[in-house]
Amino acid sequence: MRIEVAVMMQVHVPDDTDLEDLSLEIDEEGLRFVSKGQVVAEARQIEDYYIDDIESEEDDWDDEDEDKEDGQ
Repeated sequence: MRIEVAVMMQVHVPDDTDLEDLSLEIDEEGLRFVSKGQVVAEARQIEDYYIDDIESEEDDWDDEDEDKEDGQ
C-alpha cells in the first residue's frame, strides 16, 4: 500500500537562513535542511515532530485501474 504522510517538524536553523529557498533532502545518509546550497540543519536539530495527516491512495488507484479496464 502506498500512502501520503504529512509530517510537521520544529527545527532550529540559523537566523540568516533564506526560508524561501529552504528544502528538505532525505537519502541513505539521513535527513537535512538545505538553503542556498548549504546544510542549515540536520536531523539532530529537530526538536519535535508529529504526523499531521495520512492519506491512502489505494482507493483512487483501484478506481483508475477499473477505468482503464473499461476503456475510459
